[in-house]
This record gives sequence, structure tokens and C-alpha cells, in this order.
Amino acid sequence: MTTIAKDRRSALDRRIRLGGDQFPQRIGYLQQMIGIQLDPLRMNEPLSKAQLNTARPSRYDPRSDNALKIAKEGWTLRDILAHGVIDYHPVIVGPGIEAADHMQEWFEAGAADGFWISADVNSDGIDAFVDEVIPVLQERGLFHKDYEGKTLREHLGVPDQYGLDPRV
Repeated sequence: MTTIAKDRRSALDRRIRLGGDQFPQRIGYLQQMIGIQLDPLRMNEPLSKAQLNTARPSRYDPRSDNALKIAKEGWTLRDILAHGVIDYHPVIVGPGIEAADHMQEWFEAGAADGFWISADVNSDGIDAFVDEVIPVLQERGLFHKDYEGKTLREHLGVPDQYGLDPRV
């Protein structure tokens, strides 16, 4: 899922507006991921030095390393959850250039040969992705600028077919 905004703070605030009411219920997952007790009454505070020194990523949850990394950056508990650290799919939260950086890293590492993009809100999330991420990917030569034809069939190089498919 992507949440694209002018900066990471704006993107986090958008995610908080969209689903922040569920964050207190998600603290239990985060506690298990990083191995420390968390207080839902302290959602707007970063983890203390003592908590960060005690926290350890769960060896059973591959998401926990990222959760702990984000916690160590000094974000509040609410912001850590807004980063999507407990989601089971990759989450990109921030400006378009950061999203393009993540996608390029995954692509060049062979971790992806394409992407299925899911915007946080269809009404404007897709537009934000197209306007902010696609141009960066095009500049880097990672996304095409032109199509081969005027139709999907022409673009894919599929020959015209009239009538029933003879294989049927």
C-alpha cells in the first residue's frame, strides 16, 4: 500500500486520519514484534531509551527488524504504527521520491519484477502515485514513457484475431 504526500510527516498524518482509531488495538502486535511492553496511553510519545535498549526484534516475525528500526528513528508510537510496520504487505509512506527509491531497490535486487499498486484511498491516492512516483521512475529509466500502440493488444504485440479462437 502506498501513502504518497509532500513529505513523510504529511503521509503519516494522512494514515493516522484514515486508520489511526485502530492503532490502540494494534499495540499488542507491535509489543510481540519488538519484545517490550507498550502503553496505549502514550501513543504520542517516542519509546524511551530504556525501552529501546530492551527492545529486540522477534526471530519469528520478519517485519520486526523494520519496526525496531523505525522506533529507533525517534517516531512516536502512533507514527511507528502509521508506518505500516505490522501490515503483512510492503507499505510505502512518504514523498514520491522515497517510494521510487524503495521500488527501484526491490527491482534491482531481484525482489520484484513488477508491482501491484494499492493506494490508501482511490479518490486521490492513485493520482498522487501517478503524479509523484511515475515521473521519477521514468527519469530513472525504470518505467516506460511511450506505448507501442494505441490499444492494449497493440502495446502487447498480440496479433489481431477475428471471430472465434480456432483453439476453442
